Amino acid sequence: MNLLEGVRIALASLRSHKLRTFLTLLGNIVGTMSVIAVVSLIYGADRYVSEVVLDEGTDVFTLTRIDGLQFLTDFDAFLESLTNPDLTLEDRAFLQDRMTEARAIGAEVSTGADLRAGGRSHRGVRTRGVTEDYTLLEDLPLAAGRHLTAQDVVRSRQVVVLGWTVARNLFPRRADPIGRELKIGRRHFTVVGLLEERGTVMGNDRDALAVVPITAWQKVFGSGGSLDIKVAARDLERMEEAKDEATFLMRIKHRRRPLERDDFALRTADQLLNIWGGISSAIYGALVPLVGISLVVGGIVLMNVMLVSVTERTREVGVRKALGARRTAILWQFLVEAITLSLVGGVLGILIGLVLAWVISLFSPLPFAVAGWSLVLGLGTTFLIGAVFGTWPAWKAAGFDPVEALRYE
Repeated sequence: MNLLEGVRIALASLRSHKLRTFLTLLGNIVGTMSVIAVVSLIYGADRYVSEVVLDEGTDVFTLTRIDGLQFLTDFDAFLESLTNPDLTLEDRAFLQDRMTEARAIGAEVSTGADLRAGGRSHRGVRTRGVTEDYTLLEDLPLAAGRHLTAQDVVRSRQVVVLGWTVARNLFPRRADPIGRELKIGRRHFTVVGLLEERGTVMGNDRDALAVVPITAWQKVFGSGGSLDIKVAARDLERMEEAKDEATFLMRIKHRRRPLERDDFALRTADQLLNIWGGISSAIYGALVPLVGISLVVGGIVLMNVMLVSVTERTREVGVRKALGARRTAILWQFLVEAITLSLVGGVLGILIGLVLAWVISLFSPLPFAVAGWSLVLGLGTTFLIGAVFGTWPAWKAAGFDPVEALRYE
């Protein structure tokens, strides 16, 4: 018996017992569906985190007043850091004058703000105040116009570079909003640049953005509060030297004694990746035993159903043996049937899992992306379940005595 004939016979047998087949498939469907849905969501989140890191650059680190990641990794240190002083433009200037391992040093501050133009408004726009070298520290390609310049920052010019979503909402009838005016707070700003569309990830619209000179931002929202200072290393291979130099100079600027702790935080992309990697690994680690239990239960159900099927078809086996079917042919028939049954459950589980992950991504900020290896893993696992748990029923059927099998009622 060839493979295609074995699959055809198996499918015909499955169609003749639809309810029993469905109940048998349920374990494989649930287990495979869980794997595919969770992996698709976690894989999507992995891609999002990677995109965030790539946008900022792997050679960039950030000096902040407080490292929010410490809330997860070291809560006591996080509480202690709440007393840290604000980082200012003077700190940035101090580093600019003295650092030798940096190719760019910028400062940034942001807040949510309402933007208005011509009777239209866009609420909750992430409004960032930046220094002129922000384009050296992150990837923000332009669709039209220009980026902010050093003169914009020095003269506190009220100019703005808009994200795609904000521009379309405030100026819906204009393909090019360059030169148009809008209000941020009580001040009028002129649009000088339009960023390329970057899309929405994890519920975060990356195009709901407005970028202004940091000095103009402080005139609108006040100069109080801490800045983030971003540093791009001159050479990626000397990243550690750049971090050490920045730390040393900041301690001098803040007059820290040798045994005193740093009164600022230094955050890198690797920290974000490591923390997220730990979270995703924990999720995967918890998923394996849970899904494993489901698949083993499904395999046991499959074996029991195949044993029932073998018993029901004892006379069929006897007839086939009487007509000259070999032991290996009978073994192959029932083994193919078990594997086919298991694979059908796996395929249905994959399809349902993908649809479930897609629906969840529609109604939540979780991203969705298909990991090819998870599809192979799902099919491979269900194939293995069918082969392992289908072997004993197939072996039992192959061992029937043809005379006794023909007498069976």
